[in-house]
Amino acid sequence: MSLRHRRLRLFAAAAGGLGAVVAISLPLRAAETVVLEFGPFSRSISTEALGTFAETGEVDPRLAPVLRRLDAPQQAGLRTVLSRSRSVNLVPISQWFNSPMGDRSLQFLGQMVKTEAGLNGRQALRAAIVAAAEDGNISLIDIIRHFPTPSLRLDLAQALAVSRQVQAEARDTLALVDAVEQLSRAEATLPPALDLAALPDLTQPGPYDIRQVSLTLVDASRDRTYAADVFLPQNLAAIVGPVPVVTFSHGLGDSRTSFFDLAAHVASHGFAVALPEHVGSNSSQKQAMLTGLDRETFRARDFLDRPLDISFLLDQLDRLNASTFGGRLDVSRVAAVGHSFGGYTALALGGATIDFERLARRCDPAANLLVDAAMVLECRALELQTDAAVMERFAQGTQDDRVKLVIALATVSNLFGPRGMAQVSVPVMLLGGEVDLLAPVVPQQVAAFSWLQGSDRYLYLGENTSHGPDFTKLFTQFLYIDASLEKSIDEAVTATQGVIKSLVVAFSQVYLNEQDDYRPFLRSAYVEAVSAEPFRLHLVRDLPPAVLERLESGLPGLE
Repeated sequence: MSLRHRRLRLFAAAAGGLGAVVAISLPLRAAETVVLEFGPFSRSISTEALGTFAETGEVDPRLAPVLRRLDAPQQAGLRTVLSRSRSVNLVPISQWFNSPMGDRSLQFLGQMVKTEAGLNGRQALRAAIVAAAEDGNISLIDIIRHFPTPSLRLDLAQALAVSRQVQAEARDTLALVDAVEQLSRAEATLPPALDLAALPDLTQPGPYDIRQVSLTLVDASRDRTYAADVFLPQNLAAIVGPVPVVTFSHGLGDSRTSFFDLAAHVASHGFAVALPEHVGSNSSQKQAMLTGLDRETFRARDFLDRPLDISFLLDQLDRLNASTFGGRLDVSRVAAVGHSFGGYTALALGGATIDFERLARRCDPAANLLVDAAMVLECRALELQTDAAVMERFAQGTQDDRVKLVIALATVSNLFGPRGMAQVSVPVMLLGGEVDLLAPVVPQQVAAFSWLQGSDRYLYLGENTSHGPDFTKLFTQFLYIDASLEKSIDEAVTATQGVIKSLVVAFSQVYLNEQDDYRPFLRSAYVEAVSAEPFRLHLVRDLPPAVLERLESGLPGLE
């Protein structure tokens, strides 16, 4: 089997598996039957017969008519799906599915898994999951057995529709990566030839020693206190001219400290790098939810507070410039960099606005069955519509005119839609991973790129890469490409991170310092030369014709 086919199977299986993960986390009485519905037709299967098959492989006569429609490998696969047990912790499982994000996940799944009365199975699923997880292990057959109505109704038509969408998105994603790869490689051969040896190695630390300044910010207007750190050259006097600022916004459930290494690297090349802690959507908030101290994975208001965190941080850097930074910072030239939810933050600072009307349509489970983690996150923005003060502040916009460049990595961005992304007028660099199941590259990064109107736009796609280094390692291990690769996966991931560091530096040099000597780093020839298997990066400035054709035929997320 070719690597391309393995990637397709991995992506499709894992994307479909997100639904299984949701179903694995499902709630006190046992369902006696599973009713398979397909339009006007239905067939009832005894839960007992299904359980016997899952545990022993024995086929009850009541189950035989259904299994006859499956070949031997499919039967084996069904048995594995039903019986595979996973170790779980009851408290985090219960907390997650009582959180707004977990509840919305169940709402989508409940369109396919319904109660005996044919109602959305959201609440019943939650009860079944929690009950099945009480002994510390959970399987799909456990969830079915604990479903709290006498029968569980599975809408096969909707389940098949989701399966088809998953397969189509997997095919479209791989076709997209292939098309981008071909165009990137072709453009890399165009003159002028890249003289890599003549360029500085931006994957390595720069010439400046660095220092770290820790701040505690108190924004009384929002009753919000949060920490921030600034990395900058130790001797600012050694730098000619004012020092531009690069801000970095962490993702959901993460922390600013995760990106200290990147911040130090960029600072060593002559920039001031500021990282705020987004207190309503950071790792502390996630831990509070998982341990039962809080119901929320994140505060919905963080859609507004996150960009305001950055703007307030810039205000404070400007205020402290003379006393703390020798007046050397240029806070009027800022690059907003962000990962995942932080990518949303960076784009919002660059002028992108949420299209609430379009988002409401996408978040309707009756109209859209296919859901991923990014979409579940995005849908929570709809909660803000009941808060008049927040919506009034959104109407004023979150764009910060000091931001001259946006770099969004594995970004959450579909909620902006075509109208919202068209508001961005500054240069934008987007980076997405081929096997990112949390923020899928097609409906998130490709969609955002296609809606940008400016000419200074860059789309990087990474082969075999996921939502971040840890996720990439995990998925690469599942690929089983070869033994030698598995042994060197850490080195390969580290090398890729080095390339991303070099791009952040190069983009900042070009668009903040106006140093055209760094423009060769912004060409496809550079990433084609320095990125390596299995995580090669490819760059396009415009979408390839093959992708544009798919857009016209309705590529998922680009409507």
